[in-house]
Amino acid sequence: MNLFKTTAIVSSLLMLSACNSNNDINADKLVPKLSANEKSQLNNYIDTQNGFDFSHNSPLYNALDSLFALSTQSKITIQNINPGITQGLSMTLKPGAFAKLPTKGSQTSLTFDASRVVTLSATGAPTTQQEEWHCYGSTPMTVDVDSQGMTINGTLTEYQYQSGCKASNTKIISYNFKNAHLNPSFIFDSGSVEDLLSQKTLAGNQLLLTSIESGVEQAFGKAWLAQWQAGAESAGNDFLKLDDERIKYQHIPASMVDYNTLDNSKLLAGTVFGGQPGSGIASAKWCRIVNIPKGLDLNSQKVQTMIAVNCARSVKRYCEAHLPSFPAGMQPATSPVAWSDTVYNFAMDNTNLQKSNNKQGHFEQHGQTQNAFSVTPQGASPFSGTLKAVYGYTAVKDANPVSPTFNNAGANSFAGHAGHCQNEMADWVMTTGLSFKQVTQNKVTGIDFLTQNFAK
Repeated sequence: MNLFKTTAIVSSLLMLSACNSNNDINADKLVPKLSANEKSQLNNYIDTQNGFDFSHNSPLYNALDSLFALSTQSKITIQNINPGITQGLSMTLKPGAFAKLPTKGSQTSLTFDASRVVTLSATGAPTTQQEEWHCYGSTPMTVDVDSQGMTINGTLTEYQYQSGCKASNTKIISYNFKNAHLNPSFIFDSGSVEDLLSQKTLAGNQLLLTSIESGVEQAFGKAWLAQWQAGAESAGNDFLKLDDERIKYQHIPASMVDYNTLDNSKLLAGTVFGGQPGSGIASAKWCRIVNIPKGLDLNSQKVQTMIAVNCARSVKRYCEAHLPSFPAGMQPATSPVAWSDTVYNFAMDNTNLQKSNNKQGHFEQHGQTQNAFSVTPQGASPFSGTLKAVYGYTAVKDANPVSPTFNNAGANSFAGHAGHCQNEMADWVMTTGLSFKQVTQNKVTGIDFLTQNFAK
């Protein structure tokens, strides 16, 4: 990414997504036509209700899927799986799977041999994909399944496949199931599951938590996931719900803020939490917003930009040096900023030039401070949104609040990167606008050729 305080250019970096009647009724006369802006706002609201895809690809999910498959059919057993040659287990533990089972359940006894491979894939066909090969070892286990769920007893460990399966290989997971009952909503509602590696008991909704965390990270970045996890610490088992193949928020704790409850005009003005540009300190609540719009339209990205910038400005952060104009130092928390369409339009001139040149750079500043960021010219996939680019991109730079180099933004985000960080934290800034182009590359559609301008 590039930055410009006044004239400095940073070299390109691959861093930093009714009933009918005889009367004719004209529906268009009954329902007011929506403006493009109103349609976009409606789409934003609908998008925030859609949640995140339910992920079927965590070690815990794969283990439960294997137990379910072995307990609901008899054709494929642990002993007759020959990886890459014979049929393996098919992924059948999906929403609605328990409803297909009889009311009167059955019990299966299982013991996994840590030296044997168990294959698990979408279809169960012979597979040579080693990510679909699992090395499970266990104590004698029992699995009871019926239309109300699955009850598990016993200890199950998965080891890495390293030139074969061995109990001496690195452990991936190790769980002790004690009458652990997984209900049709994929919640452990009785018994317990102890994580023997972390010495912690899993949350009842651990499957849903693991899945939504993957979605949050993909949409907004690793550093934003850390903020999300901090806000979710006090959430209960009713925090999330499984709705078909989507995970949605059900009961949001007081430690988080639902975007849908906020006044969008105040959010864009930077005043939604009581502060205002040029006065006071941005509220930490900016970092606790959930149900954030994920659309690639401008209105969604305005929201993401305001959340990212004002979350960053709500806490001190160390910014590394870049050129004499950007000395290193701890930048104090400062006031929130507002969105400016004028500043956005100035920024768009540079975005257009970045795209036409297929190159990152500061081609037009209009005399304003400027950050720029483009990754697709180097072959990377576009960003999923501005929140990721400004704040969440890659792992947290330094999460220790007492560290002299504390910076809880993503190391390769604007707020985590030398020079760009100083611009995001500048106390003189009152307004900002961030422009972009929608791009498809590597079969991923997102945004790129980002330009963020800053003004008083």
